[in-house]
Amino acid sequence: MPAEHEPAEEQPTLTDEQRAKMEEWLRAHPYGDQDENGIDIGILRRNLRLTPTERLHRLQSAARALREAGHSPDRR
Repeated sequence: MPAEHEPAEEQPTLTDEQRAKMEEWLRAHPYGDQDENGIDIGILRRNLRLTPTERLHRLQSAARALREAGHSPDRR
C-alpha cells in the first residue's frame, strides 16, 4: 500500500521589515533576469542553449569536482 503523502513543510514567512530589506538588497545586487520566484532566467537560457550531451558533460564535471573535494553522497 502506498505511503500517505506527508504535508509539505511550511516555508518561513518574512516580516514586512525583512521583506523590505531583502528587496532593497536585491535591487542593489541584481542577478539578471529573474522570474517572480527569484530564479535567474539567464542561467536557464544559457543551459538550454547547450545540447543535452553538453549539459551531461557539465553535470559530470561538477559531480567529479564534488567527489574530488570529498563531498560525494555515496562516500562512506
